[in-house]
Amino acid sequence: MKFQKNLVFVIILLILVSCKTNQEAVYDNARIAFIADAHLQDIFGEFQDNDYKGVKNPLTGEYANIRTMDSQLQSTRIFNENYFALISALNDVANRGIKTVVLPGDFSDDGQPIHIRGLRRILNEFNDTHGMSFFVTTGNHDAVRPFSQDATKTDFLGKNGKEQIISSVKTNSPILENQLEPIVTSDIKNWGYEEMMTEMVILVFFQKQTICTGKPLFQNIIIKIIIMKKL
Repeated sequence: MKFQKNLVFVIILLILVSCKTNQEAVYDNARIAFIADAHLQDIFGEFQDNDYKGVKNPLTGEYANIRTMDSQLQSTRIFNENYFALISALNDVANRGIKTVVLPGDFSDDGQPIHIRGLRRILNEFNDTHGMSFFVTTGNHDAVRPFSQDATKTDFLGKNGKEQIISSVKTNSPILENQLEPIVTSDIKNWGYEEMMTEMVILVFFQKQTICTGKPLFQNIIIKIIIMKKL
């Protein structure tokens, strides 16, 4: 009887070891990159309902919609550099051979259409070029409210260094001495969940048939995780 019990124990132990070995063989190279709080500002994005292009770079001839330095000094986050930081982080991920990327919230800064379209364009490029798959969840700076709402930013950099007001609706607010006449475009409003998910649904928000979801992503698998920190 004792021999039988020991034999059963040995068999169970061998099964467990075998399962673990197979598991490690399958998942040892599974790597996921996390890029949190990207706060993308698509500084080269174009408004769909207004010809305003931003300020012109005298060296390159390119136009860019950037925020003033004062706006960044007064904020807990940066704006203009995020465009380059995200692309740099994704290039780093690509160079590491990682194919799965998670953006766990705050991928935009208040969910403006112009920046959401910019994010989709960037992710699509890395999907096409490097075969990356993206998983995205919204944060408090993406869908600020459940539904879209008008918004105004008073601190874009304008002509002669003045502040350029850009608003999704005409405003009767007084214009200060250091400010320019407002640019009105719906691309600066704060999108809600419906609009945001409609824009990005194909790419990131819903299950893809090519991805197996028979088990929870983190259940019983060994994964190496690289945290991409914003510099």
